[in-house]
Amino acid sequence: MARSRQDPSRQERARLRREEIIAVAAEMFARDGFRGTSLPAVAARAGISEPGLLHHFGSKAGLLLAVIERRDLDSEAFAMELLGMEPSGRLRAMPEFARRNKERAGLAKLFTVLVAESLEPGAPGHRHFVDRYRAMRAIVADSIRSAQAAGLARQDIDPAAKAAEIIATLDGLQTQWLLDPDTIDIVAGVESYARTLEHDLTCGLF
Repeated sequence: MARSRQDPSRQERARLRREEIIAVAAEMFARDGFRGTSLPAVAARAGISEPGLLHHFGSKAGLLLAVIERRDLDSEAFAMELLGMEPSGRLRAMPEFARRNKERAGLAKLFTVLVAESLEPGAPGHRHFVDRYRAMRAIVADSIRSAQAAGLARQDIDPAAKAAEIIATLDGLQTQWLLDPDTIDIVAGVESYARTLEHDLTCGLF
């Protein structure tokens, strides 16, 4: 009797193979960029034929989106952790995100490279990163509004503008750290910024 197409063991093997290819592509995209990485090179490195790779992802753009989505899982999980905290605890949790990125420098580099390559509207990752940054700004802005409602943040602060500033500062610190890790301590930088931000948000309240 032929194996069922829903055979769990077959599905699990396919899932693991897909994850292996994503890991290889992520490493190559981080090193050479999306444009500098060819599908044949990814296939060869992953030990699969190019048609086999296309069977899993459909196209190079499909592979890129799979890499981006896999990378985003950690960020989304951390964002959900932040949303579950009291407003006063969210700022103090910021350095933990920097520690996670420091431990996974390859993923941090991958994110930075792919964002830079996705600035043009026609780039495969452009829509994803536009939506992602909008979602991140919304999460941070909502956190500030919650703090304002609880009397823990100044009412004269524009949550949307402050959210954009916070994300820009964190991204900038990360880029400088990736460029010059011997000089820039990403964790210390975020800890310092978190203290400055807390003072800015609460100045005059307590």
